[in-house]
Amino acid sequence: MYKKFLILLFAIALAGAGCSNVGSNSTASNEAALTMPNGKTITVEVARTLSEQATGLSERKDVSPGMLFCMGKTKVQNFWMLGMKAPIDMIWIHGGDVMEVSANVPLREDGEVTRRSSMAPANMVLELPAGEAEKFDVNIDTFIEGAVEACG
Repeated sequence: MYKKFLILLFAIALAGAGCSNVGSNSTASNEAALTMPNGKTITVEVARTLSEQATGLSERKDVSPGMLFCMGKTKVQNFWMLGMKAPIDMIWIHGGDVMEVSANVPLREDGEVTRRSSMAPANMVLELPAGEAEKFDVNIDTFIEGAVEACG
């Protein structure tokens, strides 16, 4: 019985070893190096699962360096600032191309938690500390190198 248990445990370990999300531009399974339009490279966290996306950057006083959300489906994306402690820039991306930039998104508007939606279908959203999109020269029709690879 013990031997069967060890064989099963070993088989599960081997199966899990081949399930890594690490891409060629990743420094860890939950991080990715992105090259911004101004040529600077930053390493951000990557949220791939629904659980990671639901938590996002909530409850963090320091949201640096940021987070890339890999949404899977290309559609109009909807986000809200529930639990956020700092304003952010939201960069709406499709296939690495910036579709839209929502700069300096506040925590609350009109007494309510702020909500933002992409104007065009997107399959990735990059959240950075407020002001970073301008610092990195991120604008509509610029390209975020490494985003597609990070999201697989």
